[in-house]
Amino acid sequence: MSIHGLIDNLAVGLGAKFMPKYFREGLESQSVEENLKNVTLEMPEISGKGDYEVRASTLVGELHPAFRLVQWLGGDHPVIIYHHGASETPFDYGFNKIFPYKDKKIPANLLLIRAPFHQNMKDFQQGIRTLSNIVAMLAVSVSLIEQLVEYGRKASNSKIMVSGTSLGGFITNLHHIHHNSADYYAPLLAGLALDDAYLRSLYSRATAPEAKENPEVIEGLLNFEEDFAAVDSGNVFPLLATHDQLIRYEQQKASYGSCPVEIIAKGHATGALAYGLLRSHILEVLNIEV
Repeated sequence: MSIHGLIDNLAVGLGAKFMPKYFREGLESQSVEENLKNVTLEMPEISGKGDYEVRASTLVGELHPAFRLVQWLGGDHPVIIYHHGASETPFDYGFNKIFPYKDKKIPANLLLIRAPFHQNMKDFQQGIRTLSNIVAMLAVSVSLIEQLVEYGRKASNSKIMVSGTSLGGFITNLHHIHHNSADYYAPLLAGLALDDAYLRSLYSRATAPEAKENPEVIEGLLNFEEDFAAVDSGNVFPLLATHDQLIRYEQQKASYGSCPVEIIAKGHATGALAYGLLRSHILEVLNIEV
């Protein structure tokens, strides 16, 4: 195993020892599509840079996502809507490294999503206790991205990209499947087989044993390969890491079908820390030179 894989093993091993397990309190859930039909967002009026809390009515009750208008350079600049990874608290940690807008010129309008259950680590640990919570979280983030795409269309006459890392990359793909209203999609370290991450990858150590004993439930709700294959993927530009032990390269590359995939020789942890490579991929898709 490469050093990248060993780092993934160390990181997941430590986390799995101390974190409460995914799906430990239940596997009953409606599909992403059914959840999307039942999401209602109370959106605030956007009036400049800053954080905006959102109230979401869902099948599992009221959830609390948010977004940040990080940088707005004007309607002639492209819009990047970025979604963080799972358990990433603070939710802007990776974003600030990929887009160091305070120190480096990033010629794009920047918006950042905060998923439900990501206000703090306790919030996340409570959120992952049921499959229904996870699916509702996916649906809320997809719905919030769509609201921000609509905002971008009104406020900008340039291209709009949706991107995200790990969990954020899966949500990027889900927005493409269910809305496909952005011009470009750049899922990073993510594919269409989210079930594989929870059931068969190294990350499965974080999944409750009883959930792994009923794999067909998770497979039925968290595998999106057929849905992706049914949509034109010409505007999707994935990036995967060949040594990734969580979002396994062979399985996730296959999940994209004929869609070309950019490859980096990293693991999941080292790939997520390869901020320059992630930034270059996003900006190259947008044809932006920095």
